[in-house]
Amino acid sequence: MATVVPPLLQSFVDAELGQSADLIARTLATIQSQLRQSGDGMLAAAERQHHFDLAQALAQHQVTFQRRFVDALRDAVVAELNPTDDTASGMSLASSGLGGLHLMDETRVESEIGLSRAIQEIDTAAEWELRELQTFTSTLRGQEHVTAESNPMRPRVYAKALAEASEALPVLPVQQALLLRLSATAIAPLLKKAWAAASSRLERKGVTPSIYRTVVFAPGVGVKAPPEVNVTQPGALEALRRTMPEGPATTAAPGELDNALSRVEALLSRMPTVSGTTAPAPKLLEHRASLLANTGASVERQIIELIARLFEVIVSDPGLNPVLRSQLGRLQVPALRIALNDPDMLDRHEHPVWVFMARIVNAASSYPNPGDPRLVSLLGCTDSLIGDLTARPRQDAEQYVRALSQLDAFLDDQLHQQQDAARSAIETLLRAEQSDQLQQQISARLSEQLAPVRTTPVIRRFITGAWAKVLATSMLQHGDTSDITSGYVKVLDELVWSLQPPDQPQSRQRLLAVLPGMLQKLRAGMAAIDLPAAERQAVLDDLVTVHTEALRPGPRAGATPEAALTPEEIVRRLREEVTAPDDDGPGFGDSLIDLASMDTVPAALMTETSPVSKEDPADWVTQVSPGTRQRIFLNGRWTQAQLLWRSPRGTYFVYAGEAAGRTHSVTQRALERLRKADLVEDISANALVQRAVDALLRRIDTPGA
Repeated sequence: MATVVPPLLQSFVDAELGQSADLIARTLATIQSQLRQSGDGMLAAAERQHHFDLAQALAQHQVTFQRRFVDALRDAVVAELNPTDDTASGMSLASSGLGGLHLMDETRVESEIGLSRAIQEIDTAAEWELRELQTFTSTLRGQEHVTAESNPMRPRVYAKALAEASEALPVLPVQQALLLRLSATAIAPLLKKAWAAASSRLERKGVTPSIYRTVVFAPGVGVKAPPEVNVTQPGALEALRRTMPEGPATTAAPGELDNALSRVEALLSRMPTVSGTTAPAPKLLEHRASLLANTGASVERQIIELIARLFEVIVSDPGLNPVLRSQLGRLQVPALRIALNDPDMLDRHEHPVWVFMARIVNAASSYPNPGDPRLVSLLGCTDSLIGDLTARPRQDAEQYVRALSQLDAFLDDQLHQQQDAARSAIETLLRAEQSDQLQQQISARLSEQLAPVRTTPVIRRFITGAWAKVLATSMLQHGDTSDITSGYVKVLDELVWSLQPPDQPQSRQRLLAVLPGMLQKLRAGMAAIDLPAAERQAVLDDLVTVHTEALRPGPRAGATPEAALTPEEIVRRLREEVTAPDDDGPGFGDSLIDLASMDTVPAALMTETSPVSKEDPADWVTQVSPGTRQRIFLNGRWTQAQLLWRSPRGTYFVYAGEAAGRTHSVTQRALERLRKADLVEDISANALVQRAVDALLRRIDTPGA
């Protein structure tokens, strides 16, 4: 069902899309100018060649580049205006043929890295113009406060359109990446002007800009807080409590505060249950005055101020499901009761109250679709747990420890259910890992056997790489002694012999007889593993050259009798001919990835996730265990995913996606590459409290404001 787009917003979008052809034309002119200037001797020879090839390709295919950008931009904006489960989860990948899994190789991972940098380039160059435009687009959507999501013409859609336009050109991947980088740099200042002009047009039309959400507390209750508070440090919240205003002293009879808390709790419980996405959750902060009037102790007054303000941030968070906000709102008074009687709650971020709330939020945030059965089931569980907690006449930490244990049991059961649902993908990847291991063993043996054989680097890599995979796949699918496997082994023997047949008439006659059948079987093996067409042709071209030379009578050019080769010469040949695969290069065992997509700010700016240290990405991947929730950047979005399974050797990983029933498969090296680029992070266990504290410090006005 298509989303109803407000007419004024649609008019704005149409106007911006109408300028896209002129925008990309001016961008292209800037790129071509930069490419011409790059030939002035400032680049290395290889880089100059890439620039030259790219300039030629743009000259020949500029219409294709421009048309693809315009079409891709329109498609991306339409997807923003009419989101579906598939577009929200970024599922735009084709099946790889590996058990029907949606897979993406490391070339695509590099594309994601380039896309994230393009988004950041545009966002950084036009930050203030973008923020101003968002105030108007929020109004066009009927929002009271500004959100980045209100603007369908944000940096991500332009970067994705540039990426698709770059990939439409018949150039090398490295040249496509270069073009995307140049395009983002060229279009950023143009978008800066375009967005400023769009804001001016909307203002002239009488559109009133929305305001950025802020909280203004009553005069005289300002907070003298430090600029940063790390809640993981012992006593961090207690230190923040001491900065809260004490207020005027009052005389309160013993028990009055408890009675006031009961009255406030009753008032909050009688408020209607949240059912819409914009209805506010009941807030303790609105009843702060009545609580402060019934306590004379300054410490209690400060605790009331702090807890009320933290919960105001939490239950107002637009990023949380509205039902979840309402449920958390029911914990405001119980949590305040514990904070008033348990100093440990403000001294440790691992206090059961904070951990219980954070565990719920982290789990629910993995399911952004309101109708997701996993979310519905989770909210049913948390509703019951919170109901039990609030019904108890006396509140203490032990009750939350028991509730946390019940919640963890539910989440474990939900994890097992998703693992069972992903069994087909898991079994496919188990077989793939077995094939990888067997392929490595075969490749090592073939490399040893080929050491004294003189051949081209392309053919050597084909035998030790692709053909090792052919043999491994056949052995697992058909058995070691099957006719198919035996045939692949036989053709390998023929191939190795054909590379250096004896210089005799009988050998040349035998080679002529062997070639047709051998080439036919080689093509069949290549097809069996879906070897890319370019790699197939490169191997066949080299074989034509080698076999043509072998069929020529007389001494062969450059040939040296093997008996005359010294061990040093053999080692030298291997160094010259065998090119070790790059750490981030392609290869079946290290090149599969299938992730969903999401949209926020770059990883370096995320405050609710664990900061990426300078640890070895391989060490980080080794520590990842099933059940872990992470944020991963793909297709221009950040997505939250939970790890369901890792293979016994740690080669493959299966994640549950944001859409129900959707799984994503990632290989070890692809995950390492994402980690190295800061595009995958663990969700911090204390993210909820830290985010609330950070927002509280940003929102509070100075005294007298």
